[in-house]
Amino acid sequence: MFAAILHGPRSVEVVSLPEPEAVPGSVVIEIDRCGIGGSDLEAWLTGELPGPAWFGHEWVGRVVAIGDGVTDRFLGERVLGAVPPPCGRCRPCRAGLADHCDLVLEMIVGVDPLSSGHGAFAERLRVDARRVFRAPESLDDATVSLAEPAAVAAHAVGRHPVRLGDLAVVIGAGTIGLLVAEIVRASGAGGVVVIEPDAARREVACDLGADAAFAPGEGALRWLEDRSHGLGADLVYDCVSSGAALASTVDLVRRGGGIVVVGVGKGSSFPWTNKTHERELTVRASLGYNIGDVRRVLDLMADD
Repeated sequence: MFAAILHGPRSVEVVSLPEPEAVPGSVVIEIDRCGIGGSDLEAWLTGELPGPAWFGHEWVGRVVAIGDGVTDRFLGERVLGAVPPPCGRCRPCRAGLADHCDLVLEMIVGVDPLSSGHGAFAERLRVDARRVFRAPESLDDATVSLAEPAAVAAHAVGRHPVRLGDLAVVIGAGTIGLLVAEIVRASGAGGVVVIEPDAARREVACDLGADAAFAPGEGALRWLEDRSHGLGADLVYDCVSSGAALASTVDLVRRGGGIVVVGVGKGSSFPWTNKTHERELTVRASLGYNIGDVRRVLDLMADD
């Protein structure tokens, strides 16, 4: 079979690989569609991956083979790549910290033992059977392939939940930022403003329900000044995590408000300024997602 393999910065080669074998505990997926996420683009630019199976991780397909020990009747079913429930055996799980299960994190980045060693830019893929999640037949492949990034966005919003009527700022209108803005709106926000340098992305953000979208600068501050009576945003979701984006968050959020750092930036750090302390800001990071996030976003997609 053929697969696209990342070899280094801006270097992808389509190679012939042996057919994946359904070893015990695994399933083989015939890939129907695989999304290209922001982290795939970053990997292509830098040549760096958290794990070989990460390059192409937003996929949907049909189960064509199952290994010994797989009790669910997945054969022939349409599934998407997700994560398992907490394992209950790793150190965090045994300590009552199942939300931070080691197995779930391994499967998010594709370094678990049953991984094929490549991602889903391929004709077929072997994965741990615990990773697959049945796809609703009411949703087409293009929609289902968005479930993984949508789960990342839902997890980010869940890190600092929206209260009814909150004013929220989303920095960055890439895939994750746009999905965060949609979920924030669906969660009951009274106003959502997006900050994004690209004009086309700003237009898409407004088409998807943002009240306003501005280039970096004074526009968002003026909008917040008017809408919040000078207080600032209740919540800011940074989906970029550049140094400039992180620095801007403390100027956008009100006293006692919350900041969620979603984007994974290199060489940037959070600005622990006097404003952070004086305003009693809550700062939380968000990484990955869990099986509950997948269920929630699929339900939201099916309701549209």
